Amino acid sequence: MEKEFIFTEFIEHICSRPLMYCLESTFNEVSAYINGYSSAKETPIRGTDFNRFVCLKNSFPPNYVWMSVIKTCTKNDNEAIALMKSTILEFCDLKTRMSKDELMQYAINNANIQQEGEPEKIFRKFDSALLNGDKEVIKSLILDTEKADLLWNGAYPKDIAKQLDNLSNKQPIKKIYESEDGKSIKIIAAGWPFPIEMTQKNSEWKINVEEIIKLRTNK
Repeated sequence: MEKEFIFTEFIEHICSRPLMYCLESTFNEVSAYINGYSSAKETPIRGTDFNRFVCLKNSFPPNYVWMSVIKTCTKNDNEAIALMKSTILEFCDLKTRMSKDELMQYAINNANIQQEGEPEKIFRKFDSALLNGDKEVIKSLILDTEKADLLWNGAYPKDIAKQLDNLSNKQPIKKIYESEDGKSIKIIAAGWPFPIEMTQKNSEWKINVEEIIKLRTNK
């Protein structure tokens, strides 16, 4: 209990007066300091539980790093530092009263879930077509590109594709960026190691598949 109390006091202090610990009062500097401190010492956020908690609470796939999640969910350094502070303090408090499973369920129950719009629905359709190698559907949903055939030539066996499709449909898709004119967005989805770019073209949402093709090329 004493260690946890000291750590929470430390979090309060560094988030309020970052220049006492870091060269710059940016989120990257402060979060790196906290992460380094937790790697060297036994703190409540050391290990994988805190990372998973942050991902689940913000509807991110669990393969993302908590610092990236918090930065993505905020508009500037001040907001990011404030969210980091409140999230760490919340996790520390809950950890004293909950088991690991209860912590993760709490994160899921209190997740910041957005209502899905047309782009997210389009991506779900594309993701399903990708699993099944549906050439016509894939072609209708992507921006023109070379090597597009790599997308429909990698179909899974039907039974596996169905299972993966069912799993994917249960996972949230989160919009993390939208241009000022609303015609370009980035989303994240479970199973994808990078954000997916989508662009509105002739009033229809199209998926930029360049990174997906690179991923398949490098396999």
